[in-house]
Amino acid sequence: MPVRYLPALFAALLLFAAPSSFAQQRAPVDPGQTSTGRVVEVTDGDTCDVPRSIGGAVTIRLHGVDAPESAQSYGTAATRATRQYVGGESVRVAIEEIGRYGRAVAQIEVQGAGLGAMLIRRGLAWQYRQYAPNATEYARLQRQARNAGRGLWSQANPTAPWDCRDRSSGQPADDKDCSNFDTQPEAQRFFESRQPGDPHGLNGNKDGEACGSLPSGP
Repeated sequence: MPVRYLPALFAALLLFAAPSSFAQQRAPVDPGQTSTGRVVEVTDGDTCDVPRSIGGAVTIRLHGVDAPESAQSYGTAATRATRQYVGGESVRVAIEEIGRYGRAVAQIEVQGAGLGAMLIRRGLAWQYRQYAPNATEYARLQRQARNAGRGLWSQANPTAPWDCRDRSSGQPADDKDCSNFDTQPEAQRFFESRQPGDPHGLNGNKDGEACGSLPSGP
């Protein structure tokens, strides 16, 4: 083959190879799956990428744990601690569920200990009670860290990361939708108590009636 054709052939091979590589990167994972491997990258205290046996990597969000955001106090410390714990170590990943953003939510063990528990014990993460209300071990470790004033608990009134995200997105910290109410009058009272405006988005058609699809009540 003439040399002048080689660049075009190489480009064509890349086009055919790319979809396969991408498919491996995005290959689905399911709750209940377990795997072992070394962490490829740590995004922040509670998020990292772990390689898969079929190729590529999967983004893991720690189950029941919420570390401070990068811009928050102790956000950098939490990220640094996670890197120290998993760096060069083989970790065990147990998938619990697939989150709303498509990330795998999982337990991660390193050297036989849970990464989430390590972070909470040091005061570098919170128990994410909304998604793991029955994680009694996390609750116990958080109480101990708070009582001892470790990490973020050395602050007088630390802001939970979920509240920080709500503020950044413009959503109220106690964000609600129509599923939080049993009847339309109940939703209406809440709607009117938050006026002016409709910060919770309960009056989508702008007719002044919140959650019109709910029953009118007794």
